[in-house]
Parts: sequence; C-alpha cells; structure tokens
Amino acid sequence: MLKEWSSYVKNERGSQALQFVGMFPLIILSMLIIWQVGLISYSVVVAEAAARDGARAASAHDDNWEEIARNSAYGLEVEVSGGPGTDVATVKVKAKAPIISLPLINSMKFEFTADAVMPMEKKKDETDERFP
Repeated sequence: MLKEWSSYVKNERGSQALQFVGMFPLIILSMLIIWQVGLISYSVVVAEAAARDGARAASAHDDNWEEIARNSAYGLEVEVSGGPGTDVATVKVKAKAPIISLPLINSMKFEFTADAVMPMEKKKDETDERFP
C-alpha cells in the first residue's frame, strides 16, 4: 500500500492543469484591473478635451459653450460649470469614470475635475477698423 501511495505522490500528470486552474482567476482579475485603468485614463483624456472645447467656445462668445462641452464628453456623466468672463473663459468639467461591476468592489467611484482656461476673443463689433 505504501508503494502505491508513493507512486501517486511522485506522479506529475495533471499538475499543469491544476496550476492553470489555480492561476486562472488571478489572470482574469489582472485583465479586469488593466481594463479599468484604461477606462479611467480614457475618461480623464475625454474630460480634459471637453473642458478645452467648452473653454474655446466660451472664449469665442458662443452661447452654446456648455452644450459643446457636454457633447465633447459623449459617453461620460459630466457636470459643466464656469463660462466666459471679462478677460478669460474658464470651464470646469466634473466627470465620473465608468467602473467595471465586480462583486467585491461594486461601490467604487472615481470622480475627477478637469478645467481649461482660454483668453477671451474680441467680439466682431470690437474689432479694429484697420483690420476688417
């Protein structure tokens, strides 16, 4: 009986399959974490671009600057604030990054704010007569 038991202990057949089954959840979890980091990075870039687009529209005296910023951040939940001022146009975009739904970290939230400042352009009626 001891001899049969020792032959089973020394047998390595199936050990690779067992190692794969043990590592598979960690591989999937690593892939999901990488995907989540990519989603957050994408959201930051989109929010910064939306703030820049809104500030550019506000500095050009476009009344729809807020809508332009929202449309530029398509796919994200955003709150747009700020607007044109006397010297500069400042637009802040508060965004919420999409989160992968996992059982243990379902309540995780990632919110951030991106802002942009642009100098105000002269209105058409304020332009210099020498340069039509």
